[in-house]
Amino acid sequence: MILRAAAERMGVCLRTVFRRNAYDSTHSAFTPSQTRLLDALLRGDTLKSPRYLDGGKEYRLHPLNGEAVSVPAEDVRPLVDRGLLLSNQKFPAATLILSDRGRRVAAKAKEAAATPHPAAFPADPSQ
Repeated sequence: MILRAAAERMGVCLRTVFRRNAYDSTHSAFTPSQTRLLDALLRGDTLKSPRYLDGGKEYRLHPLNGEAVSVPAEDVRPLVDRGLLLSNQKFPAATLILSDRGRRVAAKAKEAAATPHPAAFPADPSQ
C-alpha cells in the first residue's frame, strides 16, 4: 500500500516535470485555431465536451452571444495535455476551463499576436 502511494506521487511529479520541460521548446507554438480558442476562453466563452453512451465525444465552444460552434479535438487535446485546460469531468457534458497556467499562456499569446513583428513592416524605400 505504501509502495503504491509512493509510485503514484512519483508519477504525478514526473508528469509535472515533463509538462514543464517538454513544451518549453520550439514545439510549443500554438496553431492559429488553438490561439483563437485560448483567446475565446480568456474572453469568457465556455468550452463543453458532451460525451455519448456509445463513447463518442465532441467539443463545442459556447460564446457569450450567439450559437455554439464545434471545435476539432486536435485543437483541444494538446492544450489539455499541456495542462492549459482543466475539466470538471462531469457526465454527460464536461466543462473545460483555463488553468492558471493556461490563463497566463493565453494572455501572453494574445499579447504576442497584438504586437507586430518588426519583419512585418516593409523596408523604408528612401534608404
